[in-house]
Amino acid sequence: METYQIIPVNVGDFLSMEKSNLTYGLDAGHKFVAPIIMYLVKGKDKLILVDTGAGDEEWAAKYHHPIRQSERQKPINALKEVGVDPEDIEIVVNTHLHWDHCFNNALFPKAKIYVQKKEMEYAINPLPCHYVYYESYHIGLYPQWLKSLDRIQAVEGDLNLLPGIDLVTIPGHTPGMQGVLVNTNDGKYLIASDCLGMFENWEGNEMYRHIPSGIHYSLPEYYKTFDKMEKICDFVLPGHDPKVFVKKVYPG
Repeated sequence: METYQIIPVNVGDFLSMEKSNLTYGLDAGHKFVAPIIMYLVKGKDKLILVDTGAGDEEWAAKYHHPIRQSERQKPINALKEVGVDPEDIEIVVNTHLHWDHCFNNALFPKAKIYVQKKEMEYAINPLPCHYVYYESYHIGLYPQWLKSLDRIQAVEGDLNLLPGIDLVTIPGHTPGMQGVLVNTNDGKYLIASDCLGMFENWEGNEMYRHIPSGIHYSLPEYYKTFDKMEKICDFVLPGHDPKVFVKKVYPG
């Protein structure tokens, strides 16, 4: 089976992330700098981008939370630093449609974009407590992912995307959350995105085997997802953990 490498790409930082947003019921009041991460999956002749990052500093401050995004961290520049041009990207996977994971889909004009159908349906009409995450029209915003609707491939359930790469449903954080299961020389890596905001969500603590995100749609589905993940992957990569950048490439 074909193997791949995974390169984490930092495209900004939330300056004061409330940690309990990522670790349900824990760490209230603890703030930290949380990276906004795209993952580049490289094969022999394929480039797949997992998530496309957030809006710029002005947008984030106006509608969400302050971020820092240097010129180097802007998605196009960040990719060029690892030798990739936006037009080289053939496939984009949106793990979910929260604004900080799909805002820049339009930057990749040649890419087919894979999103779970269930996620698209919910993103159009989310619960009021989730309006801001989806930049809902209910609060006067326009979801940026809709600008590339003509290139979206709606997926229903698990899908073998390419030899050695599978899209797998991992609901809980959102209804249509999906991860990207990648075959590597070291085993199976699951790019879990915000299903696991941090490695800590997977590693657990003395009380809990795994820890759900503080931002979630369904806790029962979350725990079914954890059971599924234990069966399918050897390693995980989270959505907002600074420790991701201890390595420049996975495996490595």
